[in-house]
Amino acid sequence: MSESKILLEEWSPVCNIQAFVERTETSCYFYLWINPGTDNTAVKSCWICNTTKAPKKLDVNAMKKGMAPAMPEAYVLHDPDGMELDAEKLRIVWFEEGNAAALLSEEDIICVIPCWSGFEGFHGYAKYVKGATPCAWGLEDALETMGERVGRSRDFWDWFEFEPDYWKITQKMHMDALEKFFGRCENYYAIDGEQFPPKALIRGTRDGVIYGITAGVSLIPMPNIELYDPDEFRTDRRTELGFAAAAMHEELCSPMYSYLSALSAYPWRENTFLAHGHTIPFRQIAGFAAVLLVNPKLVPELECPEYEPFRGDAVNLLWVVPITDEVYQFAQEHDIDETLRTCGDIAKIHIFDGSNKFMV
Repeated sequence: MSESKILLEEWSPVCNIQAFVERTETSCYFYLWINPGTDNTAVKSCWICNTTKAPKKLDVNAMKKGMAPAMPEAYVLHDPDGMELDAEKLRIVWFEEGNAAALLSEEDIICVIPCWSGFEGFHGYAKYVKGATPCAWGLEDALETMGERVGRSRDFWDWFEFEPDYWKITQKMHMDALEKFFGRCENYYAIDGEQFPPKALIRGTRDGVIYGITAGVSLIPMPNIELYDPDEFRTDRRTELGFAAAAMHEELCSPMYSYLSALSAYPWRENTFLAHGHTIPFRQIAGFAAVLLVNPKLVPELECPEYEPFRGDAVNLLWVVPITDEVYQFAQEHDIDETLRTCGDIAKIHIFDGSNKFMV
């Protein structure tokens, strides 16, 4: 059995993902271990280099046994007799979403596992491979895009480390937007459990409606949106959550705020995202079975706070709208536009008053 050595390991700042570099007798690989120790664990891997003489063919049998094979000579761009990584020079740069990462040797990108690793035989990009192989694709053709992505990600995480007032800056941006929307802040609740990233829920009242809206959820972009919208994903990846209720239903605000707090961590816990039209089971309100997420930017009749862009990205709000079981079933079988067309007064669907707003 071959011996292996971990050259570097590090946890994602926001996701339950461990990155590590492993050297074996034949090769070095970069790994992202997703949800380790759970029932839905998964591992993404990408070849970095060979540590011994390159074989003529890929060892398919070794791959079937879960072993990391050496790269065949025809695809190797480094010395065919092998090379060694200097562990002291290695560093990991997490992408902004926290679910993908690049491996650098000093300032040189040598391997990248983006979020689309694991699809259609793709594992990641590596500097020392040419072409598309079962263990890695050549980095050269993707270097401009990946280089820009890594640079932006490094600047992003450096901002948290070197800007001591980053949360004060973020708080002010949200307070300005929300107090312009509903007036004076009445309550401020920390919902981060003293964990990074900081988050809060801010409450205010206007015209007999009580609003509770998160602040800080949009600090970190949500994972995996680009799998579905690779061209415009930066438009939708930062969002806040809001719940509005008529004052007569104030007793529901506290449990809904607890729900918003839990929901605010969901994308990074489950390596996914929340978006316009998504439905989630929710039975804490009698007579209602789920919530529907509605982005007012996509429904012109709906009100919405006006946020300043954050680090070049738009900031969205998703209204959390309780729906009955009948509406829940309809929404699962139809798209969001069809569901919204069943509303009696679409401008008020986000304000909970105890009634069903959808006529399906």
